[in-house]
Amino acid sequence: MSVHNIKNLDEYYKYLQQTKNEVNQLFKDLLIGVTNFFRDSDAFLFVEEQTIPQLFSNKISNEIIRIWVTACSTGEEAYSLAMLIAEYKEKHKMSCLVQIFATDIDASAIATARRGIYPASITEDVSKERLEKYFTKSTNKKVYHINKYIRDMLIFSVHNTVKDPLFSNMDLISCRNLLIYMNIQLQEKLISSLHYALKKDGVLFLGSSESLGTLTDFFMVLDHKSKVYQCKKDIQRRPPLKGHFQP
Repeated sequence: MSVHNIKNLDEYYKYLQQTKNEVNQLFKDLLIGVTNFFRDSDAFLFVEEQTIPQLFSNKISNEIIRIWVTACSTGEEAYSLAMLIAEYKEKHKMSCLVQIFATDIDASAIATARRGIYPASITEDVSKERLEKYFTKSTNKKVYHINKYIRDMLIFSVHNTVKDPLFSNMDLISCRNLLIYMNIQLQEKLISSLHYALKKDGVLFLGSSESLGTLTDFFMVLDHKSKVYQCKKDIQRRPPLKGHFQP
């Protein structure tokens, strides 16, 4: 409103109705795309050492492990999971197929994630060994390209977790640092729907400042500090609630 010298909300609302570019700009300004590789390193270490082995423990060679990374922004955390899974498969000579669905409401962020090109500053978050194994450094050494082998594990798409139909039958859902931007009622509806989207023994991975709220009975705590939870098998899974979620 200050940029356009608009004095009140009603006037700005009219301006939005008349100016498509302003709607797009407002939408981008409202989004907070903060992310990095292996964000909250201790939590990712727990996922590496405990959660990923659990995902593979009951799989046979032709089964698919399905993972959904919501609010993936520019893709760093989704690629982090892919690298951990690639390491586990190589170490244990596993042949299970893995599909990682990575979604975000921001189309420009998804476009960046699909490209898989990141600045040299990622050396602060990615080990030298992983950089050499899973990335290719550009000739000018200013950017890193994530290797095709890792990119091919992921399917990126624009998706509104609050309104669009949910993915289903997931072994793992990473929903990190999305709930903190929602009120309590919407948090509960989203957690309930994510519980429905998981397999009965599926795992939910939240952000460091997030919790299950009043829905603790839906999950078993695998690690409170890392915010990793497992669906309880004896809880009847509810379908997505109407109002904010489509069936």
